[in-house]
Amino acid sequence: MSEHEQKDRDPVPTGGALVGDWSPHEAELLIEAGVFTLRKIRATSPSDSGKVGEFVYIDAPDWVNVIALTDEDQVVLIEQYRHGIGAVTLEIPGGTVDAGEDGVNAGLRELAEETGYTGDDVEVIGTVTPNPAILNNICTTLLVRNAKCTRATELDAMEEIAVRLEPLERIPALIREGKINHSLVLAAFHFFDLLEG
Repeated sequence: MSEHEQKDRDPVPTGGALVGDWSPHEAELLIEAGVFTLRKIRATSPSDSGKVGEFVYIDAPDWVNVIALTDEDQVVLIEQYRHGIGAVTLEIPGGTVDAGEDGVNAGLRELAEETGYTGDDVEVIGTVTPNPAILNNICTTLLVRNAKCTRATELDAMEEIAVRLEPLERIPALIREGKINHSLVLAAFHFFDLLEG
């Protein structure tokens, strides 16, 4: 079983939930492909012990996204080509949380590597499960204030990233116009709106 699978969880519904957790039996490795591992798991229904099914899921490392704001209320954005959709996207900096690393340190590292920006006022403003039907990871959103460009970028060998500053007040229009359309980035700005609202 992967580290993100159910651990010591009560199969009986709690906290007002109407459905209980399925009990996992065993997980089988199907494919290891770079940052993802595809697994198949057998699990038993909490309401009917005779109901046992096989389910496929993707074992993935946790992710982090960073909304970085300069003193002038400019948002540090990045443009990069995304092979999944075959197009350039407008996003906030982010990436994978390395083994043994926490979300805050990972976010600050990714921000600096991708943009050259650093900041001294850091806050976790939200966490989402990117797609709990097939993914077992979480994505944490950080807010970094007082962001300043203090160093050169350190991109991975296959990364090509352009840094773009946009006024914070322009973000809703960029979302409405579909120029920012990455679902995890939209979730990050939603957390920001809740914080500011």
